[in-house]
Amino acid sequence: MEKLAKPESVDWQIHNDRNSHISQKEALLEFKSLLLANTSATAADSLLEWDPDTSCCGWSDVGCWSEVEPRVVTDLDFSYLVPSILGENATVTSAILAPLFRLTTLMRLDLTTNYIHGEIPPEISNLTRLEDLDLSSNHFSGAIPPQLFSLTNLQTLRLSVCEVEKTGSYIDGPFVRRSYKNGNFLTGEIPGEIGNLTKLQELDLGNNRLTGAIPQALLGLEKLESLSLRGNFLSGEIPVGIGNVSRLDSISLSDNRLTGGIPLSIQNLTKLYTLTLDDNLLSGGIPIGLFDFPEMAALYLGNNNLTLKNVDALVPKSKLGELSLASCSISGRIPVWLRNQTEISYLDLSRNRINGGFPKWLAKMGIIDLVVSDNLLEGTLPLELFLERGLEGPSQGILDLSKNKFSGNFPDSDRCDRDWFMALVLSNNQFTGPITQCISNVSTLALLDLSMNQLSGEPFQSLCRHPSSSCPSYIDISFNSFHGEISVAYVSNRYQLGVLELSHNEFTGISPRNLETLKFLDLNNNNISGEIPTSLSTMSSLQILVLRNNYLEGSIPLQAFSNLTSLRILDLSGNRVSGTVPASLGDLAGMRIAPSDSSIKEMVSHSSGYFSYFDREMLTSFTPLLEVFWKTLHLGLPNEHLGLYTFLDLSNNRLSGEIPRTLGRLTSLKVLNLSHNQLTGRIPASFGEMRDLESLDLSHNDLDGEIPESMGKLLQLTNLKLSDNNLTGRIPHGPQMDRMNDPDSYARNVGGLCGTQIRVPCIEPVTPEEAASTPGDGIESEEGLVWFSWMTAGIGYPAGFVTTVLGIGHTWHNDQYFLVFE
Repeated sequence: MEKLAKPESVDWQIHNDRNSHISQKEALLEFKSLLLANTSATAADSLLEWDPDTSCCGWSDVGCWSEVEPRVVTDLDFSYLVPSILGENATVTSAILAPLFRLTTLMRLDLTTNYIHGEIPPEISNLTRLEDLDLSSNHFSGAIPPQLFSLTNLQTLRLSVCEVEKTGSYIDGPFVRRSYKNGNFLTGEIPGEIGNLTKLQELDLGNNRLTGAIPQALLGLEKLESLSLRGNFLSGEIPVGIGNVSRLDSISLSDNRLTGGIPLSIQNLTKLYTLTLDDNLLSGGIPIGLFDFPEMAALYLGNNNLTLKNVDALVPKSKLGELSLASCSISGRIPVWLRNQTEISYLDLSRNRINGGFPKWLAKMGIIDLVVSDNLLEGTLPLELFLERGLEGPSQGILDLSKNKFSGNFPDSDRCDRDWFMALVLSNNQFTGPITQCISNVSTLALLDLSMNQLSGEPFQSLCRHPSSSCPSYIDISFNSFHGEISVAYVSNRYQLGVLELSHNEFTGISPRNLETLKFLDLNNNNISGEIPTSLSTMSSLQILVLRNNYLEGSIPLQAFSNLTSLRILDLSGNRVSGTVPASLGDLAGMRIAPSDSSIKEMVSHSSGYFSYFDREMLTSFTPLLEVFWKTLHLGLPNEHLGLYTFLDLSNNRLSGEIPRTLGRLTSLKVLNLSHNQLTGRIPASFGEMRDLESLDLSHNDLDGEIPESMGKLLQLTNLKLSDNNLTGRIPHGPQMDRMNDPDSYARNVGGLCGTQIRVPCIEPVTPEEAASTPGDGIESEEGLVWFSWMTAGIGYPAGFVTTVLGIGHTWHNDQYFLVFE
């Protein structure tokens, strides 16, 4: 443990007694006991060294001041302690910290990445000598306790997230791109008492849920050098006097709800090297002085309502390493002054109105992460963009030119750099021709998105073909004119293939060889014919399988899905599949067990390691998206919860026979669509056990009998379509069934349905005596209301729920692949 410098202000003599040393050891042993309580986990090596018979100053992760006897504990480095002992999914509460608050000589306490739940204990105020407190990357919640602001010796306070440095060729440069994860959940406003911490040099409250305005009290922290409030819900304006905190060299206020303009006083901060204000609601002009800081390395102003005027006349004095001017109303050509920014490695000019061609001088600059998406660029891509870059080692960079008007073929040369891209996104353009070796031979490629173009050829003659070819974790080449068979001959040792988005092409078949790690396969709207291959069972990791709108025929093979225990989205709709619905579908474990909170992002990240390097925006952009259209509303399911959605769609086929009652075992299923088939028999009573079911469509079949009473137990049901069958009898009651009152949902059932939902009385046989004793001429309901024929009531009845649409697509393009329940 590194020895701390002796602070001048601390009177150590009050601790120079043996009893104090003993009590500190006891406190640490009590902390160890609480940590290991109620668990069978074996203590990590560091805690095994905590021998009660030895001095605690010799224990791992414990530091002591060595110039006094007996020595006193001044430093605890417990970062990643809980996961190392109890595992990544361990849950501990802040109660285990109580013994540590008796160590009143502590000057440094590091508890990062321990996933501690609960509020920050107010007893932390006992540690009055603390100079460095780091509680980052936990799960603390509630308000910041006011007692924290009595620790007036604090110089560093971090309540945010740990930062993961990007491993790239510029890792040793003056700055690094960072990604953030595992934040806390602190709420409420930032208390004005933060002004009490007058010795504070670094304050990081980022990635929480803090609200309110940035307190004026921060402006009184004269020694403050680094301020990070990123990733909260802060509102109001940036304090006008922020530029008067003269020692500030780093300001991060990104990803909040800040309004107003950029204070001109920021231009007074001559030592500023990092300024991130992106992803807010800021407006007005960008002060030109922000480009003149001599030490400025990272400037993020994108995704606001800011405007950069006279961009062509700009002559920056800064030598920037990272620059984001996304959505800054830049028009005309790519600014020429950028060619003098020779140290730049990250450039984001997305969502502007930049036109013209892609300049060769920009292609030759060797920018590692280049994002110029959603502009008006046109023409072909210069070969220089893909050539060897003269960098040491793989750069693992990003090239995103999506949503432009580029056309022509991709550059092709055996001189193309094989170690540049980690992510290549050229979607939503007008590219034509095949995938060339400048793309297919990039060995570092983890993500490839060429969707929404006019590309052709057989892509798997070059992709995933041999050890020197690209085989990314994530491949999206949907909405093109590719053809041939999908055959993965080689899988990279660097990445495991996780996502194949191949929809809306002209593929004719697929070989499951080397697809054991695949988790997402979308082949909807292709030309795949023949029977469903039983070899699908070899894709044992598959979670999402979409074969919609092809030419598949024959029966659903029992063995095809028997090994797909993780499958939770299966779409075979719009084919020519015949035979019966296999009873074994009721054994799909992925639809029976509530899935964990995962997403496609997580599907790939475990195998590629690539996603951890990307910023928040890039992660969101590459994550498939679930959308729900409900009546006139367009609702989005959060990306991170896509993993919680399960559905089974066998509609628009030629299936016959009875619906197997085993489908009722799919208790976590949210959407079931068997419509537009030739199914017969009764609706299984077991359907009432599908407790999570939200949408059920059995329309356009030949089902008969009554709707089972058990369906009244479906408490999540929001869409029900049973029309065009032979159903009879009373529509069952239930909290949600009573809301299923759209007449179209029950229309054209030859046998006839009745019930309060459609205002059709269920006539019970009565004796002549009972009929004579019934007053009035109308037909009365159980509630005593006069009813009319549902067909009469249906005239002019506004259509209720018409269609539920689930779309899995990408935020990179607007057109999406849809799963339609009609």
